[in-house]
Order: sequence, then C-alpha cells, then structure tokens
Amino acid sequence: MINIPAILIANGTAIMLLTVILLSYKRPLRHVMLDEKIFYTMVILNIMQCVIETVVFLMDGKMVHGYHTLLVVLNVILFIINIVFAYSWTIYSDYKLFTDINRIKRIYPFVAIPAILTIIGCLINLVTPVFFTIDENNIYQRTDLFIIPYAVTYSYLAIGVILIYSYRKKVHKYLFLPVILFMIPIMIGSLLQFFFYGYSLVWLGVSIGLIYLYINVQNEASYVDVLSGLYNRQYLGNLLLMYSKKKDTAGVPAGIMLDIDNFKSINNTFGHIVGDDAISTVGKLLHTAVGDKGVICRCGGDEFIILMNINSQNEIVDMVNNIRTHTKLFNESQKKPYNINFSIGYCIYHSKHESIDDFLKKIDAAMYEDKNKKIREGTIPDRRCI
Repeated sequence: MINIPAILIANGTAIMLLTVILLSYKRPLRHVMLDEKIFYTMVILNIMQCVIETVVFLMDGKMVHGYHTLLVVLNVILFIINIVFAYSWTIYSDYKLFTDINRIKRIYPFVAIPAILTIIGCLINLVTPVFFTIDENNIYQRTDLFIIPYAVTYSYLAIGVILIYSYRKKVHKYLFLPVILFMIPIMIGSLLQFFFYGYSLVWLGVSIGLIYLYINVQNEASYVDVLSGLYNRQYLGNLLLMYSKKKDTAGVPAGIMLDIDNFKSINNTFGHIVGDDAISTVGKLLHTAVGDKGVICRCGGDEFIILMNINSQNEIVDMVNNIRTHTKLFNESQKKPYNINFSIGYCIYHSKHESIDDFLKKIDAAMYEDKNKKIREGTIPDRRCI
C-alpha cells in the first residue's frame, strides 16, 4: 500500500534540504573544480529522483490513458539516475583522494562497465520487462532481476567507502570525508524502501547524507591548505586556542617550526609552478615523517608548524631528526629538480605562563637562530629553546 502523505513529506523534505545546498553553493566552483562539479551533479540527480519518484507514486494504479507508457519511462529513468548517482560517488571519492584527472580517465571507463550494462538493461525494459513491469492496472511490480540494479548501486557506493578508508592516510592529505555518516542514512532509507514498497525514504536518506558531506567539505575548505594538503593557519590558531584553555592534556604541548631554505631561489630558478610543487612535496614529506605523532600546519608561504604532545624532550628531538632523515632521503632520490632543506626551531608551550603570541614568537626566534647560524657557519644544527 502506497502512503502518499508520507511520500510527499519525505521527498519534499529532501528537496528542501538539497535546495539549501544549491543556494549556498558558489557558482564558479561548481563549474570549474571537478569534485565540485560531481557533487553538484549528485545534488541535482537527487532532486530529480525525489520529483520523479513522487510523480510515479502518484500515478501508480491510476487507470488514465497514457499512464502505462509514462510509468515505464519514468521508472526506467529512476533506475538509471540511481546508478549514475552511485557511480558519481565513486569518482568523487577517488578524485578527493588523488586529485588526478588522468587516473579517472584511465581507470573509470572500466569501472563503468557494470553501470553501462545495467543501464542497457533499463533501456530494454522500455519494450519488455527486465527489472520491473507495469501490469494492466498500472501497478509497478518487481521482476526476479530487480536485485541487479540494487547490487550494482551498492557496489559503487561500497567502492567509494573502501577507497577512502584504504587510501586516506596514504595520500598525505587531511580529508573531512565522513563516509560512514554519509552512508548510514542512505543504507537505512534504502533498506526500508527495499522491504516496504510504498514508502519513499531512500532519497531523503541520500539528501541527509549529502547535507552532512557538504558541511564537512566546507570545513575542509576552511581548515585545509589546498597546495600542501596540510592544515592551514586558521586551524593552527584554533588548535593553539584549545591548547591554551585545556590544562589536563596528556603530555606537554610543544611545537616545531620549519622554514624551507632558499625557497625563493626555487621560484626564481624553475618558476612558480615548480615552487608550488615544492610546497606540495613538503606537505607529503612532513605527513610521512610526522605520521600521527603530531598535527602539521602550513602557517605561511614556506613556513610550517608541527604541534605535538610530548612526555620528554627526547620526543621532539627525535621528531626533528626523523624529519631530517626523510629530507635527506628525498634529496638523495633526485626525483625533483630542487633539493629541500629546512631551518628548524622548536620549543615547549608553557600555556600556564605564556600567551599564544609569546609561544609563536619564541618558536619563530628559535627557527631564525638556526637559519642565521647556517648562514654564518654553513652548518645545519638544530637549535632548541626548551
């Protein structure tokens, strides 16, 4: 039995939620950035599903001339949009991780094969039942093969989740992709609609997932530096503010400031594109060297800060040595036309006795002491201010 009031409320709510996203979306982004284009497409597809599904439920069982053909066409469109949405999610997840259009072009034509075959089945359904049938009373009924589009759809959704959880740490980027919270409302809505035909819940679940994803992507845009893939200065400020107020943290707060030596010469010699590549390379290098032992922020053009909670001074010294080791290995690899070297300063943050500005001035002074000493003596010592 179809519950029309529940369908109108569920799909109407979904459309309103998605309209909020569209109204707040920056027009230039959705026409330029691939991930923004895909996300915008997913929102539009969701709205189309809500509208078409509502119309289909309103027409179901109505004996009006032309309804039979129209119901077949609209249900075919619903199946196709469903598959395209899930496939788009997979591409979106991949691009957010790797930001590589060539990878998309190389891999995803093959990934699209199940979707294409299923869409062909949907088109065949226009002339003969494959996944569903509309009987003589204009009532929608599933065939034994209806499980195939569901399986293909959920496979694509699962691929996106697996990609993110498998590679989010390996790609050396901070990603605000709450895939579990994105998937939970979709799964609940889909399962309920799967077992209880007549209730429209799946696309409300999708819209809730998209809203949550949108909020977190905006957080990512606010707190992550695009070039280096590290946290930005705004996030650093918020983190330092938290440190200054929280008195019972495990260990003692400490920071390491790094400045790329002769970065200006990289720009002047090779151009700003290579200079940007150097910043991106440093982001990956630091991400690998630090791991989960600290939080890395790009606080200026070629300056970076690592915040840690330490139990002894040896921990911060070991971290500096580890960064030096990774930097040496990178320079020896000869994979880039430039070398990376850092001037480094570090110190403990005595939050009870000094302000955030005092801490930043102290760590900055320690870094410049290292840089000035290298200029004078040609050595690379690590100066401490502990």
